[in-house]
Amino acid sequence: MTLLEKIEELLTPLANDYETEIIQITYARKTLQILLEKNDGTSPTIDECEELSKAFSATLDVENVINEKYYLEVSSAGMDRPLIKLNDYIKFKGRDIKLELKTPRNETDTRKQFKGKIEDVKDNTIQLKTTLDNTEQIITIDYNNINKAKLLITDELLRQILNTNKKKGN
Repeated sequence: MTLLEKIEELLTPLANDYETEIIQITYARKTLQILLEKNDGTSPTIDECEELSKAFSATLDVENVINEKYYLEVSSAGMDRPLIKLNDYIKFKGRDIKLELKTPRNETDTRKQFKGKIEDVKDNTIQLKTTLDNTEQIITIDYNNINKAKLLITDELLRQILNTNKKKGN
């Protein structure tokens, strides 16, 4: 089990107690960064992140998982959150994303970066509606070939958020 897997296993029950999900954990240059999202898909507040940071810190100190001095950053995954698990692609079906492949899709298409809308997720593949060579088409991407991916913030998304907030009276 890797260090990050140990940390996730240790902190996931605690995150669940706060009705949040750990989206991503990274550890680089003595900084442990934990990105969170609330179970209802919204972003945790600054106060909630601070509270979870204290709880995570206490647990990590007691368990002594990291054997050197480090900084802990706990924050919201944000509107342009990374897509890590296959389930993330299912959850955000219909949303615009940007992704980078580990290797080109096939011998005829050597591109490794794509932008498009998640059309569907079947088995271990993502159907992405994108524009290639000035033609809109749906391409199939193997989930295991994705190096990194994230949601894109679009004008359409911002309009939806504004309309939702207006309906809520915010």
